[in-house]
Amino acid sequence: MNRTDASDALRALASGATSVQAVAYTHGRMPKRPIECRVLAIVPAAGRSRRMGRDKQLIPIGGRPMLLDVIENLRASKVAAIVVVTRTEIAAAALPPGKRTDRVRVLFNDDPRSEMIDSIRLALREFADKPAPDGVQSFDGVLVCPADQPGISAADHNRCIDVFAESSDRIIVATCGPRRGHPIIFPAAMIEFVLSDACDAGLRELPHRHADRVLEVPCVSRGVVRDIDTPDDLPG
Repeated sequence: MNRTDASDALRALASGATSVQAVAYTHGRMPKRPIECRVLAIVPAAGRSRRMGRDKQLIPIGGRPMLLDVIENLRASKVAAIVVVTRTEIAAAALPPGKRTDRVRVLFNDDPRSEMIDSIRLALREFADKPAPDGVQSFDGVLVCPADQPGISAADHNRCIDVFAESSDRIIVATCGPRRGHPIIFPAAMIEFVLSDACDAGLRELPHRHADRVLEVPCVSRGVVRDIDTPDDLPG
């Protein structure tokens, strides 16, 4: 992929989105002046849910499919745009055309052999290779939120985005207690690494190989470290 500035690579989704006005949350300091920061959210949602025994993306959470619940939490946050990568039949059931807007785009990954990193890369390649619309500001970072973590609230996303706005060269990782979870936000300048062979084992290679750039963001919600893989993981 030939690009001069990786930050310019993700302009394609910005139509109609508003700038994020972010402030710091670190160490109880008074908020600094608002910082303009644009974050693209990717929701990898093409998994086969083998341990669940059925498509967990469609399991009702709060009266709506789990995938839609995750998307609505992102829509209520400061992300500038959302890309959902899922299977054709999941999109048809959970994301009818009325839920697909300029801010929420859907890509299809029907390959049964694919892993989560493949869906993330599909989204990055799709929008990184397109020419940017004139006059549209580029994205500064990419937020990844799996489709099986409906417990991540808009406030959790915003807390991580606000810290990223103050430290936009860092890899932001949400935590709860001693555990790391999601969302993860990485700078647009690191897209090439995510697309490279070095990240074939998964997105976890990003904070592992760039440990000196990781900034952990404590969150109150246990949803940031709680994914839903089996029937026992479902809320009662």
